[in-house]
Amino acid sequence: MRRGFTLIEMVVVLAIISIIGGVSIVSLEYYKTIKNKVDADYYCNATVGFINNSKMFCRENSCSAIVTFDRGKNEIKLEKGTTTVNKLIFSNKITLYEVIGRRNNSDIIFDKDGFTNDACTIVLIDNNLVKHIITMRVGTEYVKLIK
Repeated sequence: MRRGFTLIEMVVVLAIISIIGGVSIVSLEYYKTIKNKVDADYYCNATVGFINNSKMFCRENSCSAIVTFDRGKNEIKLEKGTTTVNKLIFSNKITLYEVIGRRNNSDIIFDKDGFTNDACTIVLIDNNLVKHIITMRVGTEYVKLIK
């Protein structure tokens, strides 16, 4: 009667477990990288959409409004006077790192026709510390993502 495992059986089982574990770790890292990229792309597109929707709001309502960037709260707001019309809050996976604009506070002011003279560059950083740059140019009437 046999009462245990032989050394070869133990080595084979440990080898199989090691191979499966190694593949799992590689797959998990790949998953985290892809998930981070998807989150960054989502928030870059959400930022572009927020600015374009702000322009449309001003056109449709024939009013001027200001897009403000709050790095401390990690959010973007559309304000008409003292009223907050819309807000984009970034998750803890994406950080509103920097906003470089013509104004000191880097706000974007839209007139009643949805036009602005404020060009700016918005920099978002993801969990892997990769910068995602969004630029808004004056005179071109669109916002562009730079990868």
